[in-house]
Amino acid sequence: MPLDPIYTSMALNVNGTSVTVPWKAKAILTSTNMTGGTGPAQSIRPPGFQSGDCPHHHQRGHLIGNKLGGSGTDERNLVTLTEGTNHPVMYEFEAMVYEKVKSNPGIEFTYEVTARYDATRYFTAQIVVGGAAMGAASNPYCPMPCPESLQIDFFYAESPGHLVYPLPIPISTGEGLAYHAGPLLIPNGVYKFHEGSPKHVSKNCWAS
Repeated sequence: MPLDPIYTSMALNVNGTSVTVPWKAKAILTSTNMTGGTGPAQSIRPPGFQSGDCPHHHQRGHLIGNKLGGSGTDERNLVTLTEGTNHPVMYEFEAMVYEKVKSNPGIEFTYEVTARYDATRYFTAQIVVGGAAMGAASNPYCPMPCPESLQIDFFYAESPGHLVYPLPIPISTGEGLAYHAGPLLIPNGVYKFHEGSPKHVSKNCWAS
């Protein structure tokens, strides 16, 4: 059976204008159905998308990743992510999910991604040309309606009412690493390291 996600959208008030944005994408993953994924269609501009170049560094981010069978041509599955959030963070976690599902034939895993738009999670940003006063991770080029984070729930039902999150996430604490079994929260607004890059410096890019 091919991947058959359920999508949910929501309306946001962005500077007095109602904007419909992707909110949730949910699918059952098995060792045999993670096929048919596609890269993001360049004709689609998810809410908030400006440019993949300096200074925005936006990418068309899948909610359900290409590697997992997610569509890049269904606008309900694409949100605006910054380059560092999309790759390597989302990319690496999706690869872990893929390997876990493939190595457990016969188990149905639930994979749900929620794009979060909590107004209190957009922070004061540096004043720059064309930038916003508030942005995810204080990034002036990542304001609402770009999501401020993505929440990923990846689990299977071991028995009725007993959910198992099979990928414990390392969390840094004052005493070292602790492992959290549950939803993963990925912040948006993250850039890759461009300091000193001639390409980015020459464009006076905020990311440099």
